[in-house]
Amino acid sequence: MSDEKFTGVVVWFDAKLGYGFIVWEKDNVPQKDLFVHFSDVVCEGFKTLIKEQKVSFGLGVNKHGDPKAVEVHILKH
Repeated sequence: MSDEKFTGVVVWFDAKLGYGFIVWEKDNVPQKDLFVHFSDVVCEGFKTLIKEQKVSFGLGVNKHGDPKAVEVHILKH
């Protein structure tokens, strides 16, 4: 969608299923929880996220045209 980066917090992630959700704000306005897939997590080793981790990410779209988090980087464990 754009090269803009955002920050958010992981609210739920299931390592077995390989996906979860991030809560985030845009322009200080809370947004709908954002889908995140393990393939969009940028890290070494096993790609997973933990509840309450702070992350940075870009916005992309899934195959249905809905927004999703892409290029997800862990900021805080």
